[in-house]
Amino acid sequence: MCTVNCTPDCNSDLAKTCIQECPSMCFESSEYIVSQGLCKNCDWLKCWPALKCLTKYAQLSVENGTVNKTCNEKRFNNGTQLGKYWQCWKDAPKQSSHWSVLSSVVHCVCREGMIEHTRAQSCCDSVLYGGGVCDLQCMSEATCSTQEAQTCIHTCQSRCTSYEIAPSEDCMSYCLEKNAPCRKFAACSPPMLAGLVCDDGRWPEASSGCCSMNQTNGRPGQLLGCPRLCDTQHIWRLDGGRSIPWWSRWQPGPGIVVQCTCEGCPTSSSEAVLKLDSTVSDGIWENGQMMLVDIARRQGLLYGPNRRMQELMVMRNDKILEVLKGKEQPDQANSFLIAQINDEYTELISEAAKSFGDDGYMLTHNDAELEAAAKKETKNSIVYFITTAGGCTIAIVAAIACATRVIMRRRKATPIIQFGNNNEVVIGNPVGEGATTVSGTPVTEEPVTVSAPTKGSRDTPKDLS
Repeated sequence: MCTVNCTPDCNSDLAKTCIQECPSMCFESSEYIVSQGLCKNCDWLKCWPALKCLTKYAQLSVENGTVNKTCNEKRFNNGTQLGKYWQCWKDAPKQSSHWSVLSSVVHCVCREGMIEHTRAQSCCDSVLYGGGVCDLQCMSEATCSTQEAQTCIHTCQSRCTSYEIAPSEDCMSYCLEKNAPCRKFAACSPPMLAGLVCDDGRWPEASSGCCSMNQTNGRPGQLLGCPRLCDTQHIWRLDGGRSIPWWSRWQPGPGIVVQCTCEGCPTSSSEAVLKLDSTVSDGIWENGQMMLVDIARRQGLLYGPNRRMQELMVMRNDKILEVLKGKEQPDQANSFLIAQINDEYTELISEAAKSFGDDGYMLTHNDAELEAAAKKETKNSIVYFITTAGGCTIAIVAAIACATRVIMRRRKATPIIQFGNNNEVVIGNPVGEGATTVSGTPVTEEPVTVSAPTKGSRDTPKDLS
C-alpha cells in the first residue's frame, strides 16, 4: 500500500495497461464469483501505484452501465430490516431438526423483507451478502396452511432430525436440496413442537427446544439443555460459523443461539416420576446382581447364585425401595436403615449360598422360618465380606437413590465441544461441506456442540463434514 500514488496520471501507459489487465471485478473476487481467467494477467504489485485510476474507472463503468453495480455493504448493514431479521431468527422455532434451522432462516427472510432489502442495495450477486436470497420463493399463509404444505413440514421435521451434524441423504433429497419436492415450504413458519417436559414440569422454550433453569452453584444466568431423564441429548450451537450469507445465522447481541435435540424423554410429569422411580429400581437391581455374583464366587458356587439367594435379594431390594419411597434423597435415618437392611441380607444371602449350594433345592418353609434358621448358622466366614464389600455396596445403593432423586432439581453445565468448520449454504443449495457455557457469552464463531452423557448413552456426535 505504501506504493500507492494519491495523485496518479491516469493517462500514463502504466494506468492504461493496468485498467486492461485488472478489470473492475477483480476488486470483488473475495465476495463475487468471477471467471478464473479474468484476473490472471493482473500484476497487483505493478499496478498499486495506479490504484486510484482503477477505482475511478470502475466507478465510471458503473455509471455508464457497462459494469453492474456491486453491493453497498454499509447501507445493507445499517438497514432496519437486518436488525428485525436477527430478532425474528433468534425467536423462531429451531427445534430438533435440520429442517427447522433452514425454515427459521427462510421464513424470517421473507417475513422481514430481506429479499427487497438485498435487491435495493445491489447485493443479490454477492456471495457473502446475497447467497441465494434473491431467488427465494416466499409462501402466503393460505398456501402454508394447505395439507400439502403441512404434510411436507411435519414429514421433513421428522426425516431431518439433528442427531448428527449433517442431514441424511433421505432428508436432503426430499426436503433440503434446492429442487427437493418439499424445499419450497421452508418459507413457511417452522413448527413449534414439544413432545417432552422439563425437569421442573414446564414445557421447553419454543425457539431452541431447550429447558432452562437457574444454576445451582449460585452464579447468575440460565442453563440450557435436555431433561436429565432423556436417553440421549445433543445441544448444537447455531450462530456464528461461516454461514452463507454471513448474516443469516448471526447473533449480534450477548449469549449464543442453540438447538436442543432430545430423545427418549418423558412426555409428562407423571411419566417423569415413573421413569425416575424405574431408574432408582434399575440401579438397585443392578447393584444387587453384582452383589449376588460376588457372594456366589466367594462361596465357590459353580453355577452362580442359587434360587434362594435370588429370592432373598428381591426381598432386600423391596425393603430398600420402601425406605426410599416418596423421598427426594435419603436422610441420615434412612441411610442407617438402608445399611441395616443391607447388612441383614448380606448375611442371609451368604448363608443361603452355603446352605443350598448348587443343587437348586428350594426350601418349602416360609420366609420367616428360613431367615430365623439362617441367622443361627455360623457368621465367622462372612464377617470380612460384610465389613468390606458390604460397606461399599451400602454406599453404592445410597448413592444411586440420592443421585437419581436430586437429578431432577440439580443440573451442571454440560461441556461444549468444538468440531471442525462447516461451510453450509443455508439459503441457497445446502451442502454438507466442509470457553463458553450454554448460558455464557460466545468466545468463538465456530459451530460447536454440547455432548452430555445421559441415561443409557455415552455417544458423542461424529463429525461428518
